[in-house]
Amino acid sequence: MSQSMPLLELKNVCRYYSSNDIEVKALDQINLTIERGEFVAIMGQSGSGKSTLMNILGCLDKPTSGEYFINGQSVASLNADCLSALRLKTFGFVFQRYQLLSNYTAQENVAMPAIYAGIDKNERFAKADELLAKLGLEDRGLHKPTELSGGQQQRVSVARALINGAEVILADEPTGALDSASGEQLLALLKQLNQEGVTVILITHDPEVAEHADRLIQVKDGVILSDSQDQQAQAETQQNRTAKSPIRALPGIATLESIVMAFTALHANWFRTLLTLLGIIIGVASVVTMMAIGEGGKQQVLKRIEAIGTNLILVIPGGANIRSTGENASLSLEDADAISQIDGILYTAPERSTRATIRHGQYDFRGRIKGTNSDYKGTKDWEMAKGVFFTDDDLKNFAPVVVIGSTVADQLFPNGEEPIGKYVLMQSAFYQVIGVLQAKGATAGGNDMDDEVLIPITTGQLKAFGRSFLNSILVKVEETDKVDQVTEAIKAKLIARHGQEDFMIRTTESLVETISETQDTLTWLLASVAGISLFVGGIGVMNIMLVNVSERRREIGLRIATGAKPRDILKQFNIEAWVVCILGGLIGIAFGFITSLILMGFDIPIAFTMMPPVLAFITSLLVGLVFGYAPAHKAAKLNPIQALAED
Repeated sequence: MSQSMPLLELKNVCRYYSSNDIEVKALDQINLTIERGEFVAIMGQSGSGKSTLMNILGCLDKPTSGEYFINGQSVASLNADCLSALRLKTFGFVFQRYQLLSNYTAQENVAMPAIYAGIDKNERFAKADELLAKLGLEDRGLHKPTELSGGQQQRVSVARALINGAEVILADEPTGALDSASGEQLLALLKQLNQEGVTVILITHDPEVAEHADRLIQVKDGVILSDSQDQQAQAETQQNRTAKSPIRALPGIATLESIVMAFTALHANWFRTLLTLLGIIIGVASVVTMMAIGEGGKQQVLKRIEAIGTNLILVIPGGANIRSTGENASLSLEDADAISQIDGILYTAPERSTRATIRHGQYDFRGRIKGTNSDYKGTKDWEMAKGVFFTDDDLKNFAPVVVIGSTVADQLFPNGEEPIGKYVLMQSAFYQVIGVLQAKGATAGGNDMDDEVLIPITTGQLKAFGRSFLNSILVKVEETDKVDQVTEAIKAKLIARHGQEDFMIRTTESLVETISETQDTLTWLLASVAGISLFVGGIGVMNIMLVNVSERRREIGLRIATGAKPRDILKQFNIEAWVVCILGGLIGIAFGFITSLILMGFDIPIAFTMMPPVLAFITSLLVGLVFGYAPAHKAAKLNPIQALAED
């Protein structure tokens, strides 16, 4: 009659280590069969190989050679996820030093492996409470490890081993850190669990502890010295192995659970988390603020241009092979008159300027004197503060009259003196002030728009300029959508008059495009400079997360030993980095807006758009993804045996 398949079986298992080019045999040709429901003690002194044997049995380590079967399935054929499933469902570990997470309560420590089994939070906590009550800890579930005695902590460790219904409990020197009374209680508990059908494998060096087991295996120098079980029975069992039972990988941990664990871990080291957040906050806030300043400057410039008008055309001398200096004699008053005859044009203002000093009494003003016609006021949409603008008759009669801006009026006529009707001296000729322009303030570049000194173009050609050609012709079109049409008409008219294209035409629209492109470049330059701080913040995230991994090696080893898959660890630590960067991004955006609002109080142009905060937030996510991966990958590749062995 065929016997049942053994639970665990090792066949000619060897485990060798290399140390300074010396091969150390931790296990040498181990043959061992363990049946369901056995209570086995593996005894040996330190260095005998018993812990290495336990690590191989619990799938924390792999043999160098030989075969290991679990329920008839060869462990060598299993991938990392299937091995994690075995540690999650088949094995439960009870460690000598308890290995409880200090920032978790007893209930949370017990329930932790159930997270990786995909059990609902309420269900796993209810099951944890049930196990704690069974082990006499019903009133200690909400206490943290530091609030529990050694014996209570070890019972919590046993409850954690049972949470997923483990078939096998692997207890590594479970009484080593306990007093004799607590040790006896724990051994009695393991005996009770064994009687309930759980297979118990006890690793110990103490003969008195080993006596509690039904079967004793003695190990020395990596070799089994003795086994109290009948060797013939083992051989018969091995010959009657039945078909293999499939071992399947379990789904990965839920994202929500990873997020909860991330917040828990970050809260446990809140000061370090705050310092990490600070780098991201400063980087994101800088990007938002700098781009708001850049956008504000751009919009201010565009508003100034819009105030001038989007239906303006400027004709200046020069061409493809002619340098445009304003001194080229290619534009004349006759050209301006011809342009004014084109359909769709509202105003045409010829312009010629020079620099001169204008005086009144003991006061003088040095600036640009501009000759133009009566259409100038219309092209610039400029209202009069006082007096009148010169007329076509003034141009025909070469009238010595002048219209000045408010800045010039304040310079020449201080203390509230009335300028209208007064005479000023300019280039050895007297001009009567007939009007003062309405104040317009400064341009976005800081240039004063109110330092205008305007005279009739004909008078200027006669008395001030000495030459008859123009610096420019400013044209205002009736409707903005006719600008292109009128531009082509002007071009055709002047080519017909000059016989060549010795002029250039600029529209306000092209000026807007040029300024917008320039401002965009400056804005992105500012954002790039600010982005450097975000990059530095990302390096800070990586450094802190690497330190975090180093300090939490035992926690990572414990999670792997209790069923976490490598990708679960990778996911958890990646999400921790993302949480830091997302929180830092959101707080940084808020600080960026607050900083921008404060700067607005100092008359710094600010404009808010959706792009800067969205860009900064996406960048902070990328920072979390890029700089969080290396620490997370390191955590996922951690050797659980080495991690759990650290003090």
